[in-house]
Amino acid sequence: MEEDTKTLGKFIGLIEPYDYAWRASFRTLKPGEVFSQEGESKVFGTEPEAVKWLHTQASDLGFSSIDIRNKSTPSA
Repeated sequence: MEEDTKTLGKFIGLIEPYDYAWRASFRTLKPGEVFSQEGESKVFGTEPEAVKWLHTQASDLGFSSIDIRNKSTPSA
């Protein structure tokens, strides 16, 4: 499995909270590339829905593991 991850690269999921929604987006970084590729973006009503969508996208693209990062807005 670890070899597959190295072959495919990395799937990086990003979730960002808004007032009444969560935005999910992702990037992929393939082996040998310096810059990541932007993937799709979608807005959801709850954080679990956003996370589930990221897992589905990663699975559809052949990634068995993903890195999910929360892009929380900094507090004032």
